Amino acid sequence: MDNSNLVTVICTCYNQEPFVINALDSVLFQKHGEIELIIIDNGSIDGSQETIRQWLSENDKDKKIISIFHKERKNYCEVFNEALWVSKGKYLADLAADDYFYPNHLKEAVQKLENSDAGVYFCNAMLQKDTGFSSPFYPTNEKGNSRYNVRDGDVYSLLVKKYAICTATLVFVTELLKKEGVYDEKLTYEDFDILIRMSRKYPFIYHDSVGVLKRILSTSFASGQYRYKNSQMLPSTYKVCEKIHELNRSAEEREALRFRILHEAKHALFSANFEIAEKFMELAKKAGCTGIKYLLFRIWSKRHFDLSTFYFLWKGNKG
Repeated sequence: MDNSNLVTVICTCYNQEPFVINALDSVLFQKHGEIELIIIDNGSIDGSQETIRQWLSENDKDKKIISIFHKERKNYCEVFNEALWVSKGKYLADLAADDYFYPNHLKEAVQKLENSDAGVYFCNAMLQKDTGFSSPFYPTNEKGNSRYNVRDGDVYSLLVKKYAICTATLVFVTELLKKEGVYDEKLTYEDFDILIRMSRKYPFIYHDSVGVLKRILSTSFASGQYRYKNSQMLPSTYKVCEKIHELNRSAEEREALRFRILHEAKHALFSANFEIAEKFMELAKKAGCTGIKYLLFRIWSKRHFDLSTFYFLWKGNKG
């Protein structure tokens, strides 16, 4: 195996039996030849572990694929980091077991990273809902190219403000990811935090192609981002916003954080996550938020007006 441009793919599975074979096959079908595959089952209670073991028996004749099976579910960031620290790849991709890579994805990522000073690669993705409806993350024209210029390079303030990159497409320079402390194990999810920490120090590079199919499932952990009165993700989002407050350097970045705080506070309030909403509003005060929206949200967070019925009717479910 040529380690000079080796890509480590860490595929993590939790109760994703219907999709995991497609995910693993997509790694085998990559046109980039130098790949290290690490498979983690994080305590699945469906048939995922048995499905993975059967796939290994059919596809790992040389016993070169690393597989890790946990008896019980653990913090995602923790189990990913365990694999990351033993990985050998110059580059690293995080593959959810309900997504898959198109054949050119890793080849194109390596080519772009090898010819740039970027620390992170990203591209377009096809988003597929569990209804079967699909659409690209960045809208495309008839030729399959993005309809507008996707910003790369210094994307820090953009990422502070909004979800502007599909994290399923990320390919990291492994050395830099390790240098920045890998995934934060104090958080329940990783992508917002690692995007912020990496973009603060390193340029990102974009390739205008669809490299990943990202499934948007109603049963996924991310679908409960604003779960009624019990969001597991919002406290982690708040912690990342606290980090951003310390990392910010410019007026543009501070304004981006104010926008993000009020956005997250709005969803916390509408989903009746009042405790974390109050924390967001305290951070909003510290970040210099002003205006009628800020004042209304301050009152709402103190009075605990529960408007969640209207919110979830609009969203279609309670997460």
